[in-house]
Order: sequence, then C-alpha cells, then structure tokens
Amino acid sequence: MSENSKTFEKQVYRIYELLKNNNEKVMWNDRIIDPDNPSQSRQIDISIRNGQDLTLVECRIHKSVQDVKWIEELIGRKLSMRANAAIGVSASGFTEGAKLKTKAFGIALRDFYTLTETEIQKRGTKTTVITGII
Repeated sequence: MSENSKTFEKQVYRIYELLKNNNEKVMWNDRIIDPDNPSQSRQIDISIRNGQDLTLVECRIHKSVQDVKWIEELIGRKLSMRANAAIGVSASGFTEGAKLKTKAFGIALRDFYTLTETEIQKRGTKTTVITGII
C-alpha cells in the first residue's frame, strides 16, 4: 500500500469516526474472517459495525475516475462478506456507468466533491475538524 493510499484511508476513517452514532464501531484496516473460508481473514479498508450489521468501506485514490469494474468488485465483496452495506470512496470520482451499476446493487458512493446538506444533518452533530492531524 502506498503512503498516499494509507493517508487517504485514514482521512476517510476519521470522517466516519467523527460521524458515527453511539452504537457504531468504526475500524481502519480491519481484518474480518471470510465466512466461506474461516481459516482466512480478509482485509477491509474501513468497517463499520452496529450490532450484527456490517458496512464495508473501500477507498481508492487514483488519478482516473473509478469505473464499473471496481463497483463489481465491491458488489462481490459485499456478497462474499455477508455485509449489510458497502460504500466506495474515490478521490477522483466515478464514471456514469459505475453510478448506474451501484443503483442496481445498492452500493453507496462517496467522493470529496458531493455531500448534501441532508447527509450532513442526518449523520451527526456539528464538529470542528482540525486539519493536518491523522
């Protein structure tokens, strides 16, 4: 993993950590036992647990926008890990094909270009973010 990828994942982790509710546990660089192969653990960029519910968050920091191929990988990971939800976070955005595929399979997409006021209000309370600290 490159230092840029690691830093990006930690930044995304910090955002989810700040926005979590009281029942959620957010972990960066989590290892989860593969339900189909209990002798193997799978690396997950960020996991969010709320009781028995599991959300997987996968991050990409690439120069090009992420396409449908990566979304299909996320769909497979969500199914394989028996997760309730999956979120793809890209520093460079997503192609239209990728966006259409997520609608059909319930994968949420996030980037640093779009965040609605409603999403902000629904997720948590006002916080102060100090930049430069990871």
